[in-house]
Amino acid sequence: MKSFFCATKTPIFSALGIMQKSHIEGDALEKMLRKIGWTLAGVVLFAVFFLVGISLTQTTPRLILAATGLNDWEYYPAQATTIYYRNGEPMAQIGYQRTNVQDFPVFLKDAVVAVEDRRFYQHNGLDTKSIGRAIYINLLEGSRAQGGSTITQQLARTMFLTQEKTFTRKIKEVFLAVALEEKFSKDEILTMYLNEIYMGRGCAGLACAAQAYFNKDIWSLNQAEICLLVGLIQSPEHYNPQTNWEGLKLRQETVINVLVEQGLLDSTQADQLKKQTITIVEAPTRQTRHPYLVNYIVWKMENLVGKERLYQGGLSIYTTIDPIMQNQAETALTNNMRSIGWRGIKAKDGALISLDPATGAVQAWVGGADFSKNQLNMVIRPRQPGSAIKPLYYAAAINERLINADTVINNKPRDFGGYQPTNSNTWAPDEVTVSEALARSYNVASVEILNKLGLEKAFQYLKSFGVTSLEEDDRHLALGLGGMKQGISPAEMAAAYTAFPSQGVVHGYYVIEQVLDRDNSEMYRHKLTSKRVISKGTAQIMDKMLGAVVSWGTGTPAAIPIRSAGKTGTTTDSRDLWYVGYTNDLVTAVWIGNSDGSPVTGSGVSGGSLAAPVWRNYMSSLYYRGVLEQKPARQPQQEQVQEPEDTEETEPTETPDDEGQTGEEAIPEEEPDNPLSPTPEPEGETEPDDNEESGPTGSAQGEPDILQPQ
Repeated sequence: MKSFFCATKTPIFSALGIMQKSHIEGDALEKMLRKIGWTLAGVVLFAVFFLVGISLTQTTPRLILAATGLNDWEYYPAQATTIYYRNGEPMAQIGYQRTNVQDFPVFLKDAVVAVEDRRFYQHNGLDTKSIGRAIYINLLEGSRAQGGSTITQQLARTMFLTQEKTFTRKIKEVFLAVALEEKFSKDEILTMYLNEIYMGRGCAGLACAAQAYFNKDIWSLNQAEICLLVGLIQSPEHYNPQTNWEGLKLRQETVINVLVEQGLLDSTQADQLKKQTITIVEAPTRQTRHPYLVNYIVWKMENLVGKERLYQGGLSIYTTIDPIMQNQAETALTNNMRSIGWRGIKAKDGALISLDPATGAVQAWVGGADFSKNQLNMVIRPRQPGSAIKPLYYAAAINERLINADTVINNKPRDFGGYQPTNSNTWAPDEVTVSEALARSYNVASVEILNKLGLEKAFQYLKSFGVTSLEEDDRHLALGLGGMKQGISPAEMAAAYTAFPSQGVVHGYYVIEQVLDRDNSEMYRHKLTSKRVISKGTAQIMDKMLGAVVSWGTGTPAAIPIRSAGKTGTTTDSRDLWYVGYTNDLVTAVWIGNSDGSPVTGSGVSGGSLAAPVWRNYMSSLYYRGVLEQKPARQPQQEQVQEPEDTEETEPTETPDDEGQTGEEAIPEEEPDNPLSPTPEPEGETEPDDNEESGPTGSAQGEPDILQPQ
């Protein structure tokens, strides 16, 4: 309607000659033009329906049936849209609830026909008299005050089209209605309609509505309750009994009056029904397993197929989620958050995400500690990363031939052009190797490495690792300690770390593997993408150094029976506590903190003391259940990796493979590396992870924080 009006507005002005002369007020002029637009639209629409109506001979409906493709279509009641785990077991149902029945009470069917389409049994899918009457009323009102759709047209719209109010959709609706009338009997069409029409409270069909509003079987409803349900059909959300009981009661009385007019009730019966007490039950609450995960899937699907297609039901959504990993992840986070509270530590929120490093497929997703208290999905909210960001630019510096694991770095506190980072321990050595700087999480040495790399190159690598929340305000050396305007989400952090176990290749995280429609036709399939960020040799060096973090660095609380690697992170005032670790099978990021950005207070608070134990408990539970393929080594692992040769700090060293690879390059075929002896691990006690110099906690970008299932 809008596009038609816009197209005719200019010639109307020209023809009437009122562009410069009219003294009518703006609102009055707009109203007049809108009425003219509705008049023209009404004439065109009536002409279309009239021509279609008079052309419906015995042959025409058969041609329309073939043209629409409905001659091969059979109706079956759609089930609710179902989400599945990766093993094919159902996880959750979303969208409209259904209670499909083969027949309905006679009074209910008569009432629906009387109110929604009184000439249902006389027309062939189109009721030109009703359409003409609706157009006339709309012209008088100057807007779409009344619809002229038949029950068959409403069914066609519900089953095959969207609710978009356009002429194109209306014309499609007409032809589909004719095809439905040709293929099915009136009783079959009415039964389909009564099973499919949306009734509010997440229900499709009147049988479901009977349970939702009255907690009754459809055959147990009295006539007053039936009249109320019939009244709801026009606009379930507008007549919601919780917010508009008076309007719904008036609508019920309107239905009763219509039934009197058509001889289905007498006046005495009508008065009794209007006075009869009706009790509406509380709206049922739908308990959903894995609410943070399901809400994220719902949001992704709304963008993928649209809300109407999703909630009308019948879709099968196959995910990458492993049911054992998901349950164990939730258990590990819940138990540790409870323990944290018992210890007097003020941390209310947490998150965990687990990825397959070979594909980026999400195996477990826990967006918070308690959905009933906080619906923010912390898996996708950027948070200050602290020292968890260090491996990303350490890898970049190694890949750029600036350092290697044995390079000695100046760790003495000093000024970097106005920025003065410090180490958390005053007795930290003045010089350390790169490997020790990462394992002990020394701040000054890390800033030195970032300074060598340069902020421009660091930005390029971080973006290649998949960090999307970088801003121009982050171009400072505090970035080396995680100081960012927004931060990095646990999901992106886990995806970035896939480069280390997957030989330098990163894969974006994803949850939805495949979507099938109600006819089992494929609507969507995830296309695996990958990108080389660092060389294979660089990944091997980083893997060894991150293994040292767990063996004798800040990540020792994350140690499990099999070899693992990872990095802790602790921000200023302990606002964000991290552990991002991996094995051959999984990359898992854990975040602990408060979603409002308040400090985590208590004794001994750090990423190593709070986040790492969550990771350890989760991974240990998977190990003891035989879920992980990786098995313990008989002896402590002595990995052999190709490392760059030692050179002066100001000169680039030899790369560990044929070429240094940047994040945007395609994945090349690489020759196997010739290993050298590993760097000896320094001895000493584990030190706490250094705090970072951070900015304010940022907000989520691009994806929703709160998602309520529909």
